[in-house]
Amino acid sequence: MQHFRVWLAGLAVVAFTACNSGTGKKNNGADTAAALVPATPAGAVEVAITGRDKDTQQITIKFQIKDLKKEKSFEQTVLKDAPDAELFKVLWDEPNSAYIGVLKANHAVRYYHASQDDKGDLKILWATAPPKRIWEYMENTMGLGKVSASAELTKKYSKNMQSGMIIADFVAEIRPDNSPDSVELYVEFGGVRKSMYIGIPTGYQPTIQQTSDADHVYFSLVKDGKAEPFIDLKVENGRLQVKTLKEIKKD
Repeated sequence: MQHFRVWLAGLAVVAFTACNSGTGKKNNGADTAAALVPATPAGAVEVAITGRDKDTQQITIKFQIKDLKKEKSFEQTVLKDAPDAELFKVLWDEPNSAYIGVLKANHAVRYYHASQDDKGDLKILWATAPPKRIWEYMENTMGLGKVSASAELTKKYSKNMQSGMIIADFVAEIRPDNSPDSVELYVEFGGVRKSMYIGIPTGYQPTIQQTSDADHVYFSLVKDGKAEPFIDLKVENGRLQVKTLKEIKKD
């Protein structure tokens, strides 16, 4: 069995198969100096998500400023089973500029930007690197990426399943650690076992968050009825995958 001591500053990726969950780096530049105050919209933004029963969904954004209208569609795989109120958020940073954040299937956020340029033309673009003040406000203040903690919180998940040529129990379990403010996260599949020791911030409750797929769960932290995933636990083609989604920070 492999054991890892994971501390809060820089939660490491521990996996047999790991990849970057984002499609582009977020902008962490000097634009963070001024605190963001949402603007009064000079127009309207409408977001529609269709094809929920398909592998890939269609995101349609309608943007209007006075008599000008713009509509554009994008393909994106979105988080399953999440209501629209938690699946996407809209933030107006200027009267003629709005960012739309939509949750991807792995709980990361894809951003789109609706804006009016100096010539008065309307544009809707995929924002691969949104300013830090934008994504911090949407994810921290507006709660984008945190979904309602439905059903009973689970400390242990166990499912006998076949993946590739292997039939075995997929297990994800939260166990007590010697320290009162940390836990052991134990996962196994097909004879592969891993233990990680994770510090838990004050006021948060660790949980195993199930998805609609038997081979996929999250290690999440719950506070005020909202669950936020931090570690992705998955079995794919007979291989156990453990991937860090975001750093856990202690107060």
